[in-house]
Order: sequence, then structure tokens, then C-alpha cells
Amino acid sequence: MIGLADFSLIEMISYIFLVAGISLWFNSFVESNKGGIFTGSFIFLSGIVLAVESSFTIWNPARMIFPSIFIISGISLLFVYLSDKKKFVFLLLSILLFAVGMFYLFDRINFKAIVFIEAIWQIILRFWFVIILIVFIIFIIAKRNQQTDDYNNSDKIL
Repeated sequence: MIGLADFSLIEMISYIFLVAGISLWFNSFVESNKGGIFTGSFIFLSGIVLAVESSFTIWNPARMIFPSIFIISGISLLFVYLSDKKKFVFLLLSILLFAVGMFYLFDRINFKAIVFIEAIWQIILRFWFVIILIVFIIFIIAKRNQQTDDYNNSDKIL
């Protein structure tokens, strides 16, 4: 790209997915739109998978597609459950999909705990800004939800 930045196409797509996914997720979470929460988190987490794939050597990324889909779907359903904790079925589906994805992943790779921990640490070091951004957005949402609950509770008292 004209010498300004050295990004591959996959890396650029991953950053587009990260920004688009977190934007959709945040707006949907504020509006309590479950479909948007699922879609936004799915797009965002897919961006993370693409970023990891473009930044680290994965011997056969095609073998990771199905486990990634299950794991991402499970985490996305967890976010849907967190938006409406009365819908317990989302939590159960989330745990089920996440577990299937993890079992499928560990079945397809030669799993060694120390290598896995080192890989997670490298990912954290590489994407520290994204992690801080996520924590900040979750803090804003939690604060907004608390203010909304306080406002609703004050209306019930009157």
C-alpha cells in the first residue's frame, strides 16, 4: 500500500471486522437487539480469528474453521444471554456450542498446555489495545445499565 503501511489483505479485513463488529455489537446492546448482539459479536470475534491467523503461523488454518465457528457462536450466544438474563436457553446453548468447539479444536491439534499458554500470551501482547477497548466499552455499558436501573427504580418509588 504505497509504502505507508505493510498490511496484508487478510489483516485489513480483520481490522474492518473488528471495528464493524464492535460497533454493531455496542449499538445493539444499547438497544437490546439480540440479533444485532449476536451478529456484531460474531463479526468481531471472526475479526480476531482472522487477525490471529494473519499474525501467527498456523500450520493448517482450514482445520480450524469449524472449531472456530462453534466457539465464536458459543461466545456470541453468551453475549445475547448477558443482554437478557431471563433467557436461560441462550446460556445453555452458549455452553454447549463452546464446549463442542473446544473438544473439536483439541481433537484436531496436538495440544500442549505450555504452548497454548505461550500462544495466548503472544496474542495478548499483540492485541493489547483491542482488549483495553473491549474492557472500556463493557465498563460504559455497565455504567449505563446501572444508571437506567437506578432511574427505573426511582420511578417505582414515586
